[in-house]
Amino acid sequence: MSRKNKPQLKADKGKIHVVEMASHTRPEVSEVYGEDWIEYGEDNDYYQYLIDRYNGSPTNNASINGIVEMIYGKGLAVIDGEDSELSKVVKELFPKEDVHRGTNDSYTLGGGAFQVIYSRGGSKIMPLVHMPVETLRAEKAIDGVIKGYYYSPDWSKATKTGKNKPKRFPAFGHGNKKQVEILFIKPYKAGYFYYSPVAYQGGVPYAELEEEIADYHLSNIKNGLSPSMLINFNNGVPSEEDRLIIEKNIREKFGGTSNSGKFILAFNDSKELAASIEPVILSDAAEQYQFLADESRNKIMVSHRIVSGMIVGIKEQTGLGNNAEELQTASTLMDNIVIRPYQNTILDAFDKILEYNGYDDVELYFKTLQPLEFTNLENAITEEEIEQQTGQKAGNEETGSVTEEDI
Repeated sequence: MSRKNKPQLKADKGKIHVVEMASHTRPEVSEVYGEDWIEYGEDNDYYQYLIDRYNGSPTNNASINGIVEMIYGKGLAVIDGEDSELSKVVKELFPKEDVHRGTNDSYTLGGGAFQVIYSRGGSKIMPLVHMPVETLRAEKAIDGVIKGYYYSPDWSKATKTGKNKPKRFPAFGHGNKKQVEILFIKPYKAGYFYYSPVAYQGGVPYAELEEEIADYHLSNIKNGLSPSMLINFNNGVPSEEDRLIIEKNIREKFGGTSNSGKFILAFNDSKELAASIEPVILSDAAEQYQFLADESRNKIMVSHRIVSGMIVGIKEQTGLGNNAEELQTASTLMDNIVIRPYQNTILDAFDKILEYNGYDDVELYFKTLQPLEFTNLENAITEEEIEQQTGQKAGNEETGSVTEEDI
C-alpha cells in the first residue's frame, strides 16, 4: 500500500490549504488486464505495507514475535519419538530454519510458502525450502483453481517483458515433477480466495498510528520542538536568489547538532510590515497523545487476541494477569484459540508432503513452549495425546513427563 494518503500542507499566495488524509483501506486484490498474476494491494505492495507496520510499531512487533514463537514452539515432532526412523525423516524433510521462516510468514503476512523439489524421476519430495511469501503473486485461477505463482524479488520493479519479468512456478500438484513447485499455505478467510488477510487485520491502522506518533515525537525532538527564532529583514524583499543566499549563510552559522532548532526567515518592506508568529496551541496535548498511544496499544493487542500481554512479553499497566493463576488461564486460552489453529493449518499442508513420500497417518505436531504446569491434560486419554499436549513422551522418567495415572 502506498503512502500517498499522508496529510499534506500546500501554500499558495499566502493561503494554506489542508489536504485531508484518506481513510484507511483494507487490502485490495485486483486483476489487471494484460497481467497473468493477481495484484495484492493498491500498488501491488500490501505485503511490504505489512512488513513496514511490523518494523514500525513496537506493540505490533512484540505481539507478532511472541505469537510466532508460540506457534513454532520447539519445532516439529512426531509421535513415534525423537530417536525413531520416522522422526529422522521428518527432521530431514522439514528443516528447522525453513519451517520457522514459513511459520513467521504465515502469521505476519497471512500466508507461508515453500519450494517443493522432486527427486530425479519425481518419486519423492526432497527437503522443503522456504520461499519469502512477499515475493509471490498468485496466477489467475482457471476453473476456480490456482495452478501457479509468479516470483519477483522486487515487485515494484516487475515488468511484463525483459529481465524483470516475474518467473512462473506451478502450484503444488500442478507441475510435471521436473519443475520446482510452490506449496502456498494460507488459512481460509470468508470473501478471500487468492490471498488471506492477516489475523490482526483490524489492528493494522492502529499499528500505523502508533508508528506515526513515534515519528512525530522524534521529529519534534530532532527539530528542537519548535522554531528557535524569527529573523526579520525590514529593508525590502530581495530577489529569490538573494533570499536563498541569505538563508544558506544563516543556516551555516547557526546550524549543526548544538543548534538543532529551526529558524523562520521573513523579508518585509518595512518594520511596520514585519511578520509576526501566532502559535497554535493544542490544549491538553500531552493527555491527547497519551490517549492515542494507549488506545493504539490496546487495539493492536485486541486484534492479535492477546488475553494477557505478559504472555508475549508485554508488561501490563495494571495488575491483571500478573498472578500465576490468571497467567495460566490466559496462556491456555491463547494456546487454544490462536496458536493451535495456525499450527493445524501448517500441519495439514505438511501432511500432504508426507503422504506423497509414502508416509500415511503420521502424527505431526509442534512441541509447545507452554510450561508443563500450564498444560491442560483433562481431556487427554492416550499416551499420544499426552505427548502432543506436553511435547514429552508419556511415562519417560528421565524427562519428568506425566503418565495417564497422573491425570
